[in-house]
Amino acid sequence: MVNGIRRAAVLLAVQLLMSCAALPPRPPEPPTVAIAAGTQTRLQRVAAESTRGFAQSGFQMLPVATGSLQARLALAARAEKSLDLQYFEWNGDDTGRYLLAVLGLAAERGVRVRLLVDDLHSDSAEALLSGLAAFDNVQVRLFNPFVRLRGSHLTKLVSSLDDLGRVNHRMHNKMFVADNAFAIFGGRNIGDAYFMRSAVRNFVDLDMLAAGPLVQALSASFDSYWNSDFSYPIDSVVPVTAGRAQRQADFRAALASTAPPPPDRTVPRRYGPYVRVAEDLDAGRLRLVPAHAELRVDPVDKIAGTRLIDRGGTVRAFVGEFTRTARTEMVGISPYLVPGQLGMQAIEGMRRRGVRIRVLTNSLAATDEPVVYGGYERYVVPMLRLGVEIHELSPSLVRQQARLGRFGDSLGMLHAKIIVVDRTRVFIGSLNFDGRSERYNTELGVLIDNAEIAEDLLDMLDFAGSSYRLRLAADGERIEWISGSGEQEQAHEREPEADAWSLFKARFLGKLLPENWL
Repeated sequence: MVNGIRRAAVLLAVQLLMSCAALPPRPPEPPTVAIAAGTQTRLQRVAAESTRGFAQSGFQMLPVATGSLQARLALAARAEKSLDLQYFEWNGDDTGRYLLAVLGLAAERGVRVRLLVDDLHSDSAEALLSGLAAFDNVQVRLFNPFVRLRGSHLTKLVSSLDDLGRVNHRMHNKMFVADNAFAIFGGRNIGDAYFMRSAVRNFVDLDMLAAGPLVQALSASFDSYWNSDFSYPIDSVVPVTAGRAQRQADFRAALASTAPPPPDRTVPRRYGPYVRVAEDLDAGRLRLVPAHAELRVDPVDKIAGTRLIDRGGTVRAFVGEFTRTARTEMVGISPYLVPGQLGMQAIEGMRRRGVRIRVLTNSLAATDEPVVYGGYERYVVPMLRLGVEIHELSPSLVRQQARLGRFGDSLGMLHAKIIVVDRTRVFIGSLNFDGRSERYNTELGVLIDNAEIAEDLLDMLDFAGSSYRLRLAADGERIEWISGSGEQEQAHEREPEADAWSLFKARFLGKLLPENWL
């Protein structure tokens, strides 16, 4: 009997893999666009007042995770006309659930809500996303969706092995736009770990709040993705098992006990000005720094594989051009760092011109992707020989220092994606410095020309106290990880804090996968 069940399961799996995994026809729907900019809503009037006298857009950094979440909640609570949200990852944990409840309340008071989520990590919030879509004024769409065995992240992937050419391409963009007046963009997805609410591991990340012409550019970018052929209404992908009224009731019941995040009483005085978005909105003016800015967004058709060879028009191509303008210094911050041949050529060119290069990435103990660390390892020695200053975030040191966040008993991981050139220009967005972001994911980033923002950002980053400094051993072949300084300096001959399983994944699996997949 058991063998018969096993044979039946194998046959079913084979049939699934042999059946067509192509997307169903996209339901015909009229395109929608962002609301007009102006002074129709309270948020629009505050944005106009906050940028009065500016020749360009205005910006405020959101370096404190809890403050960045409160900024989103403040905008959502005060929106009157529209909320447009685009995210790679939306988790069904406390943070994801509460934000969905807030979006539901906004819709019930008449705000148009458009929520676009990449389908790779949607499973934990799928039922709630479907319930939200049942409300008037709400549209929820999944980007490049999976079509079989949607019960979990694993089953979605396994049942789509015959369709990797499509599902290997993901939308990695992240933005939050309220009333086409204020926008938040940067590295954070929606989930507890991105806002210092996880008991196990939390991300060091950074967002920017913007007002002015850049917001309208972000809205236009959102519209292009929202109205594309890769954006599917969730009801066309996730089976609908009840009427709209029942789905709304189920949504409210599921979130009835959802509580707002507790106030953060631990924000250092240094970061006080960056956690006042709600109060400043109510006061009628935000403290923004004026700056010229350029938005760069990957063309939507990158999802169809159009940029596998030709990088023209991509965010990665722009970053290559941007870093080549460095004259004195380039600081790169990325959780994943796999420079590849082109990246190494750019590094060599900068070093020949005498440009100082500093990079901060995750240590093997800090990374959530040990396989990607395995791809990075092959470039460490060549980079060190070129004089690149490499720092790897330590999950324990960053917790002890507490400059980049209050981690409690959790461990810290780097997730920010930032480039600072010559201490005058900052590029921030969703782009990781690896082959996956270059070839397979769509990305978004903003170049901000402002020395004040650049210097403030660099002052916040704690390279020395929260990371290991890498250097070549005396033989010029091996790597040493250095913690402390002076008499407290300690050299580690292997990846500090890393466990055996992470080492195996980096050493073995990291060498098996194609580099451009990492």
